[in-house]
Amino acid sequence: MQPNTVVAIDKLNYFHGKGNLRKQILFDIDVKINAGEVVFLTGPSGSGKTTLLTLIGGLRSLQAGNLKVLGSELNGASSKKLRQMRRQIGYIFQGHNLLNSLTARQNVQMALGLHADISRREGLERAEYLLSAVGLADFINQHPHKLSIGQQQRVAIARALVAHPKIVLADEPTASLDKKSGLEVIELMQHLAQKQSCTVVLVTHDVRIFDFADRRLNLEDGRLTPSD
Repeated sequence: MQPNTVVAIDKLNYFHGKGNLRKQILFDIDVKINAGEVVFLTGPSGSGKTTLLTLIGGLRSLQAGNLKVLGSELNGASSKKLRQMRRQIGYIFQGHNLLNSLTARQNVQMALGLHADISRREGLERAEYLLSAVGLADFINQHPHKLSIGQQQRVAIARALVAHPKIVLADEPTASLDKKSGLEVIELMQHLAQKQSCTVVLVTHDVRIFDFADRRLNLEDGRLTPSD
């Protein structure tokens, strides 16, 4: 893997189900993603975008092929190695996955639970800084159910970035947002990711934000095809 390559995928194939129900989802995926890139995974529903994203994030086990993330081969990797790799990745899910029992600040701080080297005080400062950076300085102590969908997504972005990850993986982060909020969210992700020098890999159908990508990888029927 080249020094500036953070994701290297070689002949990756993936299947869902077993026996007669076994269906191939990804076919011979070969691609490299470099440090600092903003890469969008696009294509029709059911084409394998989310599956590929979760494989890159170590949230699914590799079946065939090779996948190196931040220099670590994930095919056959131990649970310990996968945990170490995941600590360097920030995840943003379409459903936010915020805990309503916690405030916005506490939800962001929670992402630092696996980082024993970050003190509670530093974690507090990071959480408050990032919430301010995403425009939620006045909502730090609010619980998610009192925030709009757009504000909840901003909390999720702050949570994904608080540990200064080397990679951010996002699954349809603008899908539930109106045009204005969607553009604001992707601009924030782009700006903060560049500031922290991390790579962004983002699944989206949202043509409104395509111009924010350095590169688009288009998937159709589980195969990479040229993007428009």
